[in-house]
Amino acid sequence: MERFELENSKEFKAAQELEDALNNMSWNSEKFAESVGYYHRTLQQKLFSTMVKVIEMMGKEDYGYDLRNEASHRIARKIVESGVLDETIPII
Repeated sequence: MERFELENSKEFKAAQELEDALNNMSWNSEKFAESVGYYHRTLQQKLFSTMVKVIEMMGKEDYGYDLRNEASHRIARKIVESGVLDETIPII
């Protein structure tokens, strides 16, 4: 996808909003996860499907990483290689 097209997408803008929220020392991943439980079930599926795409991207062999996110890459790589993400997640 062309960078200009990506940067003007609603997905890019949402990712930036999430980036801003994550870039706060008081971010609580457990609260975020618990909050998702209040989403409509279809939206929970959509979020999960999105997280799978993030894991696939971070688990790519050519994914650029350094010491700060090396563990995330390594774990994502193991998840991808396990084949568990090959299952299709239906959106109903």
